[in-house]
Amino acid sequence: MELSDTSESAAMNHRKNDIPLLLLDEIAPSEVVDCVRVVNGYLAGDIVVTGAMRELCPVCKTEHLKLVLRQEYVKRAHMLCERCTRCFDARYLDGTPAFALA
Repeated sequence: MELSDTSESAAMNHRKNDIPLLLLDEIAPSEVVDCVRVVNGYLAGDIVVTGAMRELCPVCKTEHLKLVLRQEYVKRAHMLCERCTRCFDARYLDGTPAFALA
């Protein structure tokens, strides 16, 4: 059975609507990464980003945020904009944290 373009579009929209929205809060890099403040920002050890998220940077408005998981220099998971280097925490509409704090 072949789906029409209309049915496929409706299915895609339904799946998109099932994904919970996240509220983003900008946080200082020093809250989530072991780093040192320098003149032009922060200096930290090598940090691995996991991949692009669907959320766009609220500042740049065009860059997808990258997920940063806990690792050697990272105190807790967060999202990062590689363009403006801002860090963001995320929570669901009901206030529940999107990333575990443990």
